[in-house]
Amino acid sequence: MRRILQFLCLLWLLTGTAMAGETLDSVKSSRMVRCGVSTGIPGFSERDAKGHWSGVDADFCRAVAAAVGEATRVSYQALPTLARFPALMSGEVDILARNTTWALGRAVRLGIVFTGPLVYSSQGVLVRAESGIADIAALDHTKICVVKDSTQDASLLYWAMRMKLHIDKAGFDSDEQAREAFLRGECQGYASDAALLASMRLGAPGGKDAYGIIEDDSTMAPLSPAVRLGDDAWRQLVETVWAALLLAEEFGLGQADFTPGAPMSPAKEVFLRKSDTLAKPLGIEPGWAARVVAAVGNYGEMFARNLGSGSPLRLERGPNRLWSQGGLMIPPDF
Repeated sequence: MRRILQFLCLLWLLTGTAMAGETLDSVKSSRMVRCGVSTGIPGFSERDAKGHWSGVDADFCRAVAAAVGEATRVSYQALPTLARFPALMSGEVDILARNTTWALGRAVRLGIVFTGPLVYSSQGVLVRAESGIADIAALDHTKICVVKDSTQDASLLYWAMRMKLHIDKAGFDSDEQAREAFLRGECQGYASDAALLASMRLGAPGGKDAYGIIEDDSTMAPLSPAVRLGDDAWRQLVETVWAALLLAEEFGLGQADFTPGAPMSPAKEVFLRKSDTLAKPLGIEPGWAARVVAAVGNYGEMFARNLGSGSPLRLERGPNRLWSQGGLMIPPDF
């Protein structure tokens, strides 16, 4: 992992300056947003038999494309764990929306910018229901599959120190490798973000009920899209789209409010007027926020459809509620 980080830092030094400021121009010229996503995680980014991508990460890329012009103008690239940062830093993709934990070390060492959390998730460990493991203390003297040098790797160390546990960690280079090792029975548990574990067990052998998730509520990881450092115009656009999704929910505006023929309301009028004042500085056409919400809904709708009550996962919204509802989602005002 250390050698990979060193290689990525060199790649950033060689390519970052040359690409500064070019992304938005390239996207507008090609009329296409190139989006790096997972190889298939339900609720986050998953492609169906017809080639349609769904999930909060896929929807966010659709929202960015809508702001620039057309929501359908997205090219999705499925990236294994080890390929995600090289693809972003080399310019292969314009935005990385791949259930990636926002970590200061990643941002500083790799030269990337996280643009706003799409999902907050506690850390967790996936175990087999038949194992009888029901809490963190029961992980004592177990073997856990985990990605080396990851945030989950650090969480296991924290649990062991805090609760005086002996945890045997089996380290892997990628989530795919760690997950497959767990399913083969090489470990008693698999550590990752709890939301991702909930997604993974849907398609695991034996089905959802064959597994349990041990969560640690004292940890919280923000999963965020990322862009390259140094391209301020593109970064500001992506950050503003993230804020607009949350602000639409704060304004009480959803996808139905921006369908053709939908009536104007005081909230809608203020939302459109305030967002349109940013169109010229952002380098995009007025009506961008209306296009965003028309394409994917507000943040609450996006969460419910992909992860919450309207999805097979049926996750509680919890920390992903707006700040006014007791959650952690706090957008800057227009």
